Amino acid sequence: MFNFFNSKLFYITKYVAWLGMLFLLAAMVITTTDIILRKINGEGIYGTIDLVQLMILSAAYLSIPHAFICRSHVAVSVFADMLSIRILAICNLLAAILGCVFMAAIAWHGFEQASMQHRYGDISITLGIPLILYWIPLLFGAAISALVTINIAIGNIYTIITGKGALSLEEE
Repeated sequence: MFNFFNSKLFYITKYVAWLGMLFLLAAMVITTTDIILRKINGEGIYGTIDLVQLMILSAAYLSIPHAFICRSHVAVSVFADMLSIRILAICNLLAAILGCVFMAAIAWHGFEQASMQHRYGDISITLGIPLILYWIPLLFGAAISALVTINIAIGNIYTIITGKGALSLEEE
């Protein structure tokens, strides 16, 4: 059951991360085009900053869940390699709990702020893009990240209890 849920979560986060990479690609294209146009005729793309900010924010928050599920965070291998599997699982459980609390707090407080800005009709300065469009990928990414960290915590609890890893390598 755990492996099934983990594999589904892995594929969801993978496709969400691909969407994040498309946003990053769009930010690169917009920035590069703006620079080239400024060199050619002295005028760039109107609203480049608004667009690039939206793209970069979206890329970052849509990529975080996949980085979590792939365990792409930094670990000091000299230290981590000396620990037993259960002690390492305890450290990873603590990291997952802290990550979950942090991402859930971002989602919760972000939702409150997004709701307020949506009610007031706040827009970006240059292009007038509704600020709710900036909040949607942030909230979505933070919520999925919190779900992923709960999944990681459950896997680590299993490892602490049994002394065996919860996931098989084929699924990652």
